[in-house]
Amino acid sequence: MKHTMQDVPLTVGQIFRRAERYFAHKTISTAERGTVEVTSYGQWAQRTRKLAGALEAMGLPAGSRVATFAANTTRHLELSFAVPASGLVLHPLNVRLPGDQLAYIINHAEDEVIFADRSLLGRLLPILHTLSSVRQLVVIDDGTGPGDRDIAVTCPLPVVDYEQLIGSADPAELTVDDESLPATICYTSGTTGNPKGIINSHRTIWLHTMSLLQADTIGICERDTVLPLVPIFHASAWGLCYAAAMAGADLVLPGADLSGPAVAQLMEERRVTFATAVPTLWSRVLPELRDRDVSAVRMLCSGGSAVPARLTDLCLELTGNPLIQVWGMTETNAFAALTRIRPHLDHGGAEMTRHIASSQGIASAGVEVRIVGDDGIGELPWDGEAVGELQCRGPWVTAGYYGVDVDHTITEDGWFRTGDAAAIDPDGYIHLRDRLKDLIKSGGEWISSLELESTIQKHPSVEAAAVIGIPDDQWDERPVACVTVYEGRTVEPAELLDWLRPQVAKFWVPDQVHVLTELPLTSVGKIDKKQLRVLFVTDTPQ
Repeated sequence: MKHTMQDVPLTVGQIFRRAERYFAHKTISTAERGTVEVTSYGQWAQRTRKLAGALEAMGLPAGSRVATFAANTTRHLELSFAVPASGLVLHPLNVRLPGDQLAYIINHAEDEVIFADRSLLGRLLPILHTLSSVRQLVVIDDGTGPGDRDIAVTCPLPVVDYEQLIGSADPAELTVDDESLPATICYTSGTTGNPKGIINSHRTIWLHTMSLLQADTIGICERDTVLPLVPIFHASAWGLCYAAAMAGADLVLPGADLSGPAVAQLMEERRVTFATAVPTLWSRVLPELRDRDVSAVRMLCSGGSAVPARLTDLCLELTGNPLIQVWGMTETNAFAALTRIRPHLDHGGAEMTRHIASSQGIASAGVEVRIVGDDGIGELPWDGEAVGELQCRGPWVTAGYYGVDVDHTITEDGWFRTGDAAAIDPDGYIHLRDRLKDLIKSGGEWISSLELESTIQKHPSVEAAAVIGIPDDQWDERPVACVTVYEGRTVEPAELLDWLRPQVAKFWVPDQVHVLTELPLTSVGKIDKKQLRVLFVTDTPQ
């Protein structure tokens, strides 16, 4: 027997046509040039079709990679749909990468065209001569940056203006009808080597988008106003632009200014109901929401690294709801788990709520998770105590990396090895203990840098903390803490250690505390422990 259902391909074009047909009156707002520019989905759809026509006129072969080097704006949203829906592959470039890594991923992906904000050309122009596959640069004029004459002198490629490109183009039909075709390629941040590429198919994007509309994840709906503070280059802004278009939610795009005051003002003025960011950005934004009208907010989410309890509590104080922690990776197309409270735990009290808020949540429908012991194959029980490597599988979880033939991150039975050490409790909540590479083994005992950081950040003066292990002749490794403090406050290392001792096991107490003016960050806003290890393992600490 065969099923009788239609085999309709799940594509980015299908999401686009739904937004165009049903939600033409809904708004897309972009903060740019000191103001907020508002357009409609209908106007956006017309421009997106013209952009698709321009791409078609370029004569790019099917599957060609088209890179973007841009902030979250309406024009970047046009590219996010027109490129994959034209049978090409969108490659959002991380604008925070150093030049050598940026050149590496452009060459590795074999990008043929780059669409770049004028304001960002200062980072791109110096490496263009090292790019072997790029044959054209399209400049998106966002109001600042090198003039056309300077670009012409320094750019070895043909250059065209974005508005001129689409202004002369005929609208095109978005006709991709194979859901297995590649739609986007995103690269990891490369903290342990060269960045690695993950290719998402149209089907992957469509299914992940639908997961974001589920009531038990973030439940994006037409009544929402969505603000993706996560850059489009970071796992396609965690898929939120596609989800907003699918649901018909109003969309707010922050542009390049991600300062706390600018974002807080945008949230208040545009009546944002849902927003996402990494913890380092929320630490700047949440304090700025005091004395502002944030009554429209129903949910704020944070991911990318562990959420400090103080941010969860501050969000609860300001909005009436805790900061929701989500877990995922570029390899899981962003969302894979979320810290919702299950109905049978509704009346667990403040302690249960805090316990859940400190977890990474339960897996989204469609994603399966397990924890595996040191043997790599034995699944461990969900008892909240056993700790093993977190592994996952699902229709939006990668099965490998682009251009990598032998991939040890995929198990023989097809599960993705996340590199996270975790426990799972009987209710299914994932509790990350650490990155496997960040666990500290001292005197034969394990120390979780993640849990130690969380405890240190409870000190009223500590804004952020990072714990690394450094070699020790007697104990193998010992923890070292690096902290920053809030403006106007101070803390002495000895004072912090005295405060910490009653709260952790004796052997967890760091041997050293370093108070820094700032902690190094990766290109996606996470604390860069690799740089800290270089500083404190190879140099003599000051």
